[in-house]
Amino acid sequence: MSIATTLIVFPASLNGGRWAAGPRVKPELVSMFTVLRRAGAEVSVLDLENAVGNPSAVDRDAFLHNVEQRLTGAVADLVVVSCSSSLQYTASVAVGNLVRRLHPQAALAVTGFHVSVRPDDFAYKGSPFDFVILGDPELAVIDAAETVGEGKRPVRQEQCEGIMLEHSRQHAPEYTFYPYTVPGLPSLPVYLSRGCPYPRAACQLRPGAPGWHAFEPDTVDAIVAELTALKPRRIDVLDPAFGLETQWRREVLRRFSTQEERRQIPVTITVRPETLVRDDIDLIYQARAHARFDVETLSVALLRRQGQVADPVRHVKHAMDLLGYANAKGVSGEIALVFNQPGETPESAVETLQQLREFVGSVPNSSLRARASSWAYYPYGDVESDIEVPRRRFGTRILHAEWWREGISCERAAKAVVASEELAHLEAGDESYWRPEFDRIAKELVDKLTEVARKGLRSHEWEGSSATGVPHGYWVEPRWH
Repeated sequence: MSIATTLIVFPASLNGGRWAAGPRVKPELVSMFTVLRRAGAEVSVLDLENAVGNPSAVDRDAFLHNVEQRLTGAVADLVVVSCSSSLQYTASVAVGNLVRRLHPQAALAVTGFHVSVRPDDFAYKGSPFDFVILGDPELAVIDAAETVGEGKRPVRQEQCEGIMLEHSRQHAPEYTFYPYTVPGLPSLPVYLSRGCPYPRAACQLRPGAPGWHAFEPDTVDAIVAELTALKPRRIDVLDPAFGLETQWRREVLRRFSTQEERRQIPVTITVRPETLVRDDIDLIYQARAHARFDVETLSVALLRRQGQVADPVRHVKHAMDLLGYANAKGVSGEIALVFNQPGETPESAVETLQQLREFVGSVPNSSLRARASSWAYYPYGDVESDIEVPRRRFGTRILHAEWWREGISCERAAKAVVASEELAHLEAGDESYWRPEFDRIAKELVDKLTEVARKGLRSHEWEGSSATGVPHGYWVEPRWH
């Protein structure tokens, strides 16, 4: 069977600037490139963020001129535009229009998270795209390449539902052959699983599809070995909740801890405190992993108001317990908080800040930092659930309901949110009710960092243990299981 020559294009972001900047090697493109290559396609990649960069507001015309020059010589039977998020929407459409004008004979597909959650954004009259691919894109792209390779092209736009990619050795990403991979990069990012624990369409899990699934530990070993051989300064595991399945998570962390060559290269993982117990922290420490604790809020009142967890008091207590234990162990990491979420009030922000303040005051030294950001609106479901429900429940006002279409600063527009009626007296996105105090507390925590923690490395266990007066880094009260 003939398969079309394929060009994968990452369109950069017309209005995202530095906020939209991604890594040089983008794992979603590596996966698509790998699967196409193994299917026998002649495939190439043009990453415009790498080749040209995300333009500033005054440079957009020059950016588009540069893009047109690069696309003029980029000939392929099938062009696949990766709209990885809403940040790439306007650039995806611009690239699609350029490809249609420069190469009218080429078939054009678009994939990515934004496509999955807002497919109608690509289905307007005059849209340049022949294939709009929702969900897991790899196998659907192969189908499109085979269709085009047989000399067929859709008479009208086709909306394709991607089939879940089996996470087997056969489909493991190959970084070595990816065009933008070079040894010694600052970081190499990778996904070891697919499927988000949150009910969001953008996570590419379609109705009726299986949930979280990951590469088998033996395959993970092979992937990590390849990344290690490329000698990056850091390996970033981008899974939104590392190892949602306990047995898999612990087995992978155990293997990380025994791979001596890998242990010389820091690996970063994102974890949710509610999915972990102290045994997991022990394994994270042994694996020399840097943990991003995706805490979001420490306010019982906000959690209760949002209805996100069954027992908000227990949830916050458990989060604080794990953070304290991770610090006692000397785990390198950061506490990630999100303020101005739908439902946030001045009082709930104060509650989170107080919890953090008490944590900082309780430790004479630290291996953890604290970082915080304002909540940014991204489309995750339909308009009713994304916008109307929080408006009715909390008085939330999202000022730019389709900011990705507006041609304005993505960051400013996405964060232009009034979280609740209790904050209606402030301008949308105003950080004055939490940012100054958070910055003071975060600085106090930085001042307590151990010398090695300042380098992003784990502290010795005995150093961590002194932070809470616990011998050998282990707490003596019963563990939370």
